[in-house]
Amino acid sequence: MSGTAAAPSDAILLGERETRLLEAHLQRHRRWNDTAHVRVVISSAESPSHIGVYAAPPMGVISYVQLPLAGAGTTSTDVTVTARDIAFHPQGQGLTGVVLPVSGPGKPELALLPPTDGWHLPIHGVAGDVMPTVEAAVAEFKSRSVSVVDADALAEEIWSRPVFGGLTMRMLHTARLLGMLGADSARIAASTRTGWKRLTTLRGQIYQRIPGALDRPKLSVVR
Repeated sequence: MSGTAAAPSDAILLGERETRLLEAHLQRHRRWNDTAHVRVVISSAESPSHIGVYAAPPMGVISYVQLPLAGAGTTSTDVTVTARDIAFHPQGQGLTGVVLPVSGPGKPELALLPPTDGWHLPIHGVAGDVMPTVEAAVAEFKSRSVSVVDADALAEEIWSRPVFGGLTMRMLHTARLLGMLGADSARIAASTRTGWKRLTTLRGQIYQRIPGALDRPKLSVVR
């Protein structure tokens, strides 16, 4: 971002810190796929209002970050857009106007969002305690993939392993790649619900749907 530009009246206003976090998060997803889609959800009923960003990294999970908006009155929003086309307009006084592009179909994984209630009591932990296990799995994959014939099968073997709180290695690995999990003393939590697993960190959440689980989720429309 550079200079100060006028943003449309319907722009989403973020503070300086929240803008940096959102830009960094979107950039991480674009490293996987430059045309990556995200689903942006804003509920003006919340006080204070927040912007929620869901994405579907190529690890079979859904990521989620939530950031407070700078000021109230933002119109409720639920759209799927390309991450690279989200525009940032500096407004001065530490504020940035975020303008969403025209909505698109996105990934089928984003048509069904994780539930917000019904989660069992979480198992708490510390990020730094699980990081050695994640790093060891990454090192194992790099070492074994040199000579293995079926890299996809190897990835499935390693990333499907249950680790902290019964969560899969793929969830922790994705959190690490998205900057949500580091070798520090930040608190993390693992929780489950019918049909889902969830990793909660101070920087965001990672969800994984459990195949074949008996669940009747309510589908929400993506515009």
